[in-house]
Amino acid sequence: MHLTLVKHETTRPQDAAVSRVHAVERTALYLESEGRPLFAWLHRPSAIATTHGILICPPVGHEMVHSHRALRHLANQLAAHGFAVLRLDYHGTGDSDGTDREPRRHATWQANVRDAAIWLRAHGGCEKLSLIGLRMGATLAAHYAEHHEVKNLVLWAPITKGRRYVRELTALHQTAAQSAQGGTSIEAVGFVFTQETIQDLAKVDLTMLAPRFRRGLILQSDIGAKESPLFDHLVKLGAAVELQSAPGYEQMMAEPQYTQVPHIALKQITRWMLEGHSETTTARPMAGGHTSSFASSTVTSGSGRVRESAHRISIAPDLFGIVTEPEDRVSDLPWIVMLNGGAAHRIGPGRLHVQLSRQLGALGYPCLRMDISGLGDSELDPSLDENDTYPATAFRDVALTCDYLQQHWPSRSIVLMGLCSGAYAAFQSLAQLPHPALIESIL
Repeated sequence: MHLTLVKHETTRPQDAAVSRVHAVERTALYLESEGRPLFAWLHRPSAIATTHGILICPPVGHEMVHSHRALRHLANQLAAHGFAVLRLDYHGTGDSDGTDREPRRHATWQANVRDAAIWLRAHGGCEKLSLIGLRMGATLAAHYAEHHEVKNLVLWAPITKGRRYVRELTALHQTAAQSAQGGTSIEAVGFVFTQETIQDLAKVDLTMLAPRFRRGLILQSDIGAKESPLFDHLVKLGAAVELQSAPGYEQMMAEPQYTQVPHIALKQITRWMLEGHSETTTARPMAGGHTSSFASSTVTSGSGRVRESAHRISIAPDLFGIVTEPEDRVSDLPWIVMLNGGAAHRIGPGRLHVQLSRQLGALGYPCLRMDISGLGDSELDPSLDENDTYPATAFRDVALTCDYLQQHWPSRSIVLMGLCSGAYAAFQSLAQLPHPALIESIL
């Protein structure tokens, strides 16, 4: 296991109720799992040291994109209350290495959770470990707890039966035009599940597991069935588990531009975690200064290997992005800056921007996939409205990004690329901004 640190920043908690507790420091990093890099964020209180770590396990596929905003809020909220929180992208998802067409997806995701937990204990200074999982992330968290005892285990809308989940994916696939193409894979809202992955997921049955935890919480939507076969199973095993419901799940999982943060559910999870949190924290020095970028990580693409690094483009406003460059050759080709498509974070719909930037990077084009203010991991002040796909500040963000690229890589032209609302921002920025490096836009 090793760590490559790629970004460091300090933010304020997003919820007014927690802003009176601790400021939150966020660090973007790569950790290694099975010999390949995973992208992750570490959230922790900026002025105290804590020995209790929480690993947030996200869903996969379109559910990961839709819930990204809510899980970022949850990580900030927990860190503001004194926990060290790690949220990760599994292999072949988000900003991590790999694709969804590679073999052993389910087994690899389980290994990713295991290795992230090892990192949090060894490098995050966490003696106690808790897991929070959402949907498939809850299923992976339960599998981890089968082999490793954890302090707290939160399973949020867990996928208890894999066959039912596969039926959901199949229904999504059949509503799209791609279903007419045949083949054995399923494409659900832009994400591919191979036949091997489908078969492995169909075998999932959490009622056959005996996860080990001191305290457990199953959180389900307040709409729909009130019973839980998984809860009944864990009670029969003698586990100390609670079953609760909370509003906002459906709104959290809406299309990214329509998502709403389920603040009641997040407070409910935080409150439950604090009930079992009795450790004494100690003061630690505040982090001094900020570094725009750190060491990079090498990832694979269909055309070769490229180098990626995370960057804090601007402090105020808080702008974040990931640079993809050719691994071993110098190029004078222009920058390709990819703007958010709708409210999806920088990976793009169906992870389009990740795949495209790595293919272009292997061809010699340096790429930056970025989050404009209020989207993805470019956080806004809590008093402002986030998730605006056409913010008036988009052109300012583009100008600051161009300045950043020119400062660190001078004398290289810049091409803006955008889909949907990103196309609008790319076109209008080229038309309105007098920046000399801007030469084209791809819409």
